[in-house]
Amino acid sequence: MIRGVFLTPREKEIINLLKKNPRISQQEIADELDITRSGVSTHINNLMTSGYILGRGYILREDSYVAVLGGSNMDITGYSFDNLKSRDSNPGKIKYSSGGVGRNICENLARLDVNTTFLSVLGKDDAGKNILDELNRINVDSSKILLADGITPHYLAILDETKDMYVAISDMDLLKNIDREYIDKNKRIIENAEFTIMDTNLEEEALDYVLKNLKGKFLIDGVSTKKVMKIKNLLDKIYFLKLNLYEAQALTGLETENIDRLGEDLIAKGLNSLVITAGENGAFYFEKDFKMMRKPKEVEVINASGAGDAFMAGYAYGLYNNLDIDNRMKAAEAAARIALKSVDSCSKDMNENNLKGEILW
Repeated sequence: MIRGVFLTPREKEIINLLKKNPRISQQEIADELDITRSGVSTHINNLMTSGYILGRGYILREDSYVAVLGGSNMDITGYSFDNLKSRDSNPGKIKYSSGGVGRNICENLARLDVNTTFLSVLGKDDAGKNILDELNRINVDSSKILLADGITPHYLAILDETKDMYVAISDMDLLKNIDREYIDKNKRIIENAEFTIMDTNLEEEALDYVLKNLKGKFLIDGVSTKKVMKIKNLLDKIYFLKLNLYEAQALTGLETENIDRLGEDLIAKGLNSLVITAGENGAFYFEKDFKMMRKPKEVEVINASGAGDAFMAGYAYGLYNNLDIDNRMKAAEAAARIALKSVDSCSKDMNENNLKGEILW
């Protein structure tokens, strides 16, 4: 996205067709989108005026973008109608949807009109095809996703009566295919991005290689208490880290619930900046010689499973648009609230207008 210029849905469709085939004719575009050739011509002229197309031949302007390197999987979520009983069959609902920390962040960013390129791996199965089709429909650049032999990663989550996660199991073996060879092949994509978001579902070797050998700003999502330990010795390479309280305790080795102490310990270990989220107790931001805390606004929680991914996307949206830290945090919290009110991990109501409305609310 060229900042300050907003595309119509039809213009986005035309840009995507031009990216796939710069030699496509206006009549071919008209046939593909089931509109008139004169309509295509009008859209093309508007895109040239706004600077998206440079001269004849459909030369596209190089846009700024965010790269996301991380997991993409099929989510299976179970909801219990009543209080969960362990070691028993609980009546409820089971839902299938596209998920994964990296994929969810991508979808949220795309819905917020941030130009996003996704680097990930999917299996050559129906789940992988469905996820890829969804990414293309929401205008995420999925052209660099690796299709590998094996089963698309799956994530099974059981939610409690408050709609918060009770327990989860993840099968992410296919992510081993995101290795040094894949990273080297996509090095230019990562280094030319405004910044790159990664999640710790990636193999430790992949995280280590990127952070030690590639240039750029790197934002990391901690994901879980076990997976976050992969970056324990890489904190000085990270521009921004998002953790929850338990991940912060694991990474510091401190059992305290004093969030100031946890944050200050991580900054002292070389981390540039971080947020520790603590549910109803708020979100705490830290960098060297500065910290702030924001209390969350009340919201009726429908599903908490995608709130952390939305928080990261909202923060990245603020960073991409050069917002100051106070407004970055407002954007992150607003995005999380939109997600909390949705039955889906990624809310269909996520867009710039709704985000700004939540910020002002």
